[in-house]
Amino acid sequence: MSRTFRSISAKNALNTYFSRSLISTAYSISTRRRLHVHAEAARPTDSEQRIATPNLPNFSDSLSQHLNQTFKPLKFPPALAQRILTHLSHRDSVIGHNSRFAFLGRRTLEAYLLLFLQGLPAAADHDHSRIVARVLNTHTLGEHVTPHWKLQDVMRWTPPRAADLGFDGRTAGLHKVAGTMVEAVVGGVLHQFGGSVAHRLFHTRMLPHLLLPGSPLGLPDVLHPDALKAAERYGGTEGPLTRSP
Repeated sequence: MSRTFRSISAKNALNTYFSRSLISTAYSISTRRRLHVHAEAARPTDSEQRIATPNLPNFSDSLSQHLNQTFKPLKFPPALAQRILTHLSHRDSVIGHNSRFAFLGRRTLEAYLLLFLQGLPAAADHDHSRIVARVLNTHTLGEHVTPHWKLQDVMRWTPPRAADLGFDGRTAGLHKVAGTMVEAVVGGVLHQFGGSVAHRLFHTRMLPHLLLPGSPLGLPDVLHPDALKAAERYGGTEGPLTRSP
């Protein structure tokens, strides 16, 4: 092989190498640019960022006032009200949230409902555990009890995304969180004011809102008259939550 031929071959090899390197570099730069553009496009805008219930001056006092107004004549300490109405998803949950009160409230509601059912001849042929499951479903509590207590106006939580608020409450998790608030209120009442007050609250402020005629949720229709009679024994749906001295 002549020296000239070897020189030409070497030059061709170098040209091929540098050409491929330039193409590879250009492709890499182009790819990175496209990925950067896609990442910027996928990044949530300010309106799509996760949002949380804003903190207002003396917000603990405002939460306490809301519960005091809703459940007269009970007086909720501000620290208790803040814990009851703060969901685990909220940024301030690191200093206290309502999970324990919600757990206590669920167990309390189950006990009160079972006691109520065991005393009813009309419930003898029903599966009590199934009734408890349909009446105390957390989504059901959030959808049908929360509006009467107006907890949606004060509960502190973080929706999955701001855009999800346009969906129905079940999709966005609103009913689930709101139902947890209902459970936490019951747990907080039991903790602060005792079982007698919590029992009255169950029969006068909660169970009447879970009479959903014709629905597979809530108390079965055949038991509605008994639930209304129980509420009347405590003074009706606006009856006193505490016994007169």
